[in-house]
Amino acid sequence: MLATLLLTASVFVEIHWKSRPFEAQSPAPTTPAAKPEVPRTPRPPVPPRQPGSVGTLPPLTADPPVMDFGFLAPNTPGIGTITLTNASDAPLTIELVQPSCKCTTITKLDGTVIAPGASEHLKIKLDGAPAMGMRRSSVKVMVEGFGRPLDIPVKGEVSLPIRTVPPYVNAVGGKNLMGRMVVESLDRKPFRILSTFGAPMTVQGLDGPDAPPRASYLVAYDLTGSADNLPTHLYIETDCAEAAVADVRVRNETIDRSMTIDLVDKRSVIGRMTAGEPSEAIFTTRNARHAVDKATSDSADIAVEFMKAERAKDGGLMVVVRVTPRAGFKGFLKAPFTLWAGEIQQVVEVIGSVQPATAAVPAAVAP
Repeated sequence: MLATLLLTASVFVEIHWKSRPFEAQSPAPTTPAAKPEVPRTPRPPVPPRQPGSVGTLPPLTADPPVMDFGFLAPNTPGIGTITLTNASDAPLTIELVQPSCKCTTITKLDGTVIAPGASEHLKIKLDGAPAMGMRRSSVKVMVEGFGRPLDIPVKGEVSLPIRTVPPYVNAVGGKNLMGRMVVESLDRKPFRILSTFGAPMTVQGLDGPDAPPRASYLVAYDLTGSADNLPTHLYIETDCAEAAVADVRVRNETIDRSMTIDLVDKRSVIGRMTAGEPSEAIFTTRNARHAVDKATSDSADIAVEFMKAERAKDGGLMVVVRVTPRAGFKGFLKAPFTLWAGEIQQVVEVIGSVQPATAAVPAAVAP
């Protein structure tokens, strides 16, 4: 019996010992062997940028470097010449000459080869505009083998002999409803301000109609009384024959710019006019879709007569209307009339400063 018990206990101990999980022993930490240093291959030096590579300007000089036309009369183009000179010891081939906008035209020089030290003339024309202010564009000259063009800025300021600084009032968002502007003559000759129109304006330093003329005036304006219906322009009448009316555009988002006949401008600023004598008012359409063929007026101050509508170079029409202020009218004139294209009509305005007709001097009678 005792032998049986001892045998059973021995078997239990052996089975229990074998059923225990195996506990593996962690190996002793070892220091990794140092990797042999591999010598780095030095990078080849970056070669300097060679002439003709991407990003390099051509060795071409422009004289003058900026085509500045200065002051331009409204609707009068600026025309000038740039001299392009090859400043290298190799011939240069012009690939392309490209103006930045349609307002600028140039002579064709594509494919022209300029020998070392030689020059070529580039004629540039900046189209005129009716609105006062700066006009800017540029001309890019691409040369074969060079990644960057030669850039020639082009600019000019459209202005009458009497100009305002600034040339417009920025009233967008209700800003600048009160302010001041300088009214000055470009040639510094004295002139007089006769009247103002469009909003209350005060000519500072003007001591009455008998005050001596000046070359410059400071004019304060106040648009607060018409903030809900701002005028499109402010007008200043002067005694300068070449700039009888100086107009200042008022930029704002409340102006109704819708037109049944697509005109560049609803106004024609004639300037100096004579009572009882005709002057020409000119309007330009953006396209020839509406053929203007008639003009009528309900104003007691003017009589109108349609003269012609001829194709303009930009694809529109130039419309000419004869406008005659009534006899006896004097001073600032702002009169509406209507242009017709078949049954389609568009109200426009003529702006001017009307002076009385000069009395005819009787011829001397021979004795």
